[in-house]
Amino acid sequence: MRAAFSEDSFAAFQSTCLMLRSLIAIGLSITGLSAIAQYAPPDPSGFQGLIVETYYVVDQNDAADQDGGGVLPAGSVVYRVYADLKPGYRILTVGGFPGHPLNMTTSTGFFNNEDRGEAWGRNIPAQHVNKNTVAIDSWLALGAASTLHWGVPKEADPDGSVVGGANNDNGLLVNATPTMGLPLTTADGLWSTGTAPPAVTYVGDAPDLFDGGGGNSYSNDNFAWAILGAYAVPDTANRVLLGQFTTDGVLELCFNLSVKIPDSLVCNAPGCHEFMEFFWELLPTDTSGQFGQDNRFTHPTLCYNSSAAEVDCEGVQGGPALPGTPCDDGLEETTNDVYAADCSCLGEDCEGVQGGTALPGEPCDDGDPLTANDTWQSGCVCEGTVGLDEFGTDGRMSVFPNPTTDDVQLILDGLAGERVSYVVTDLLGQRVAVSDLGVLQGRWSGTIELSDLAQGTYLLEVRMNEVVRTTRLVRY
Repeated sequence: MRAAFSEDSFAAFQSTCLMLRSLIAIGLSITGLSAIAQYAPPDPSGFQGLIVETYYVVDQNDAADQDGGGVLPAGSVVYRVYADLKPGYRILTVGGFPGHPLNMTTSTGFFNNEDRGEAWGRNIPAQHVNKNTVAIDSWLALGAASTLHWGVPKEADPDGSVVGGANNDNGLLVNATPTMGLPLTTADGLWSTGTAPPAVTYVGDAPDLFDGGGGNSYSNDNFAWAILGAYAVPDTANRVLLGQFTTDGVLELCFNLSVKIPDSLVCNAPGCHEFMEFFWELLPTDTSGQFGQDNRFTHPTLCYNSSAAEVDCEGVQGGPALPGTPCDDGLEETTNDVYAADCSCLGEDCEGVQGGTALPGEPCDDGDPLTANDTWQSGCVCEGTVGLDEFGTDGRMSVFPNPTTDDVQLILDGLAGERVSYVVTDLLGQRVAVSDLGVLQGRWSGTIELSDLAQGTYLLEVRMNEVVRTTRLVRY
């Protein structure tokens, strides 16, 4: 079930780190204080904190499922935990280190899918994630949520849903409680890039909380997991999935991790660090000021307690502005504005995409090859340039306003004794307006009444002797 690297390999890795630190100390003793003056400690803001996403809330329909097995009470919450990094930074290891335990606890129990669940998200076969309640199993991770899927926040999922509702073999996971943001029927945070995510390796005493071993608490300072080579994730915001935890109780987590800085920031001065260590609690020895220990930091988000009053997206302790609740993104053109998992306020564009760019004034495709410069209009109508057609070398026609809420004006120029008529039809070809304007000279203008017609698209055909021009009219 689990992939692991050997104790000897991990011991060799630790030995290499100790040797490097010894060489750094020797270099300092030779160069004196000048090396310290030249050295700039790494910027701890490369790690921006943990993000805890409310991935799903279990309803009665899910709880009644028998295929998945395991204990899954209605009201259970599925939490996903991500490490939020600046671009270019990568996770080296996550876990418990000497003096710095990893803690994972719930006041009740963790849900484990007994059908096809796994202790590691990366080990769940991609073809099984849409089976019963497999998608809300509890597991650990380092980026991957199945053998072929990366785990990303739901609002960053570019390929929709493969696990909810009609996509689920039992029709489960359809709950749309607002506090969990996007429902799994819309986006499930499973991104298949076509390349399998790398396997996770670990060392030490792994927890049995997520493989049917039972229990509700784990604390250890001798267990860590990693991806050899600190593999990059596809999420452009560089949020790395660390685990998924499903429980109907209070969830408490405390993580420690090491982060590799971008190669471009690694300097040649003696003692420059290539990685940083982040702990939920620093020991006196971590802050003693000795060289080699100034790359150790703490961060307030490394411990999480689901019962603590959250600071909402507006900075209010216990406030109601939580991810999934309504907000105002300040754009009149968008609809259904809600807070995303990272508290950004995103509205739906004209194509129904949360935070999308298909907004009035932006290019679109109205599907009509006879129009040009198609753009989204007010009301999210995609329209090209209409109402300006040439009568060859004989004259010109213009129609405005178009689209319209009422009537339109028709103007004809350059007439030279031609007989002119027009007809307006709906898209079924039925005539709704007809007029014979007679023989015209020079310029003619008049009103075409559309106010009594239903909203929709119509075709205007203007005939001048044997010359015919057709344009589209839109009433909204």
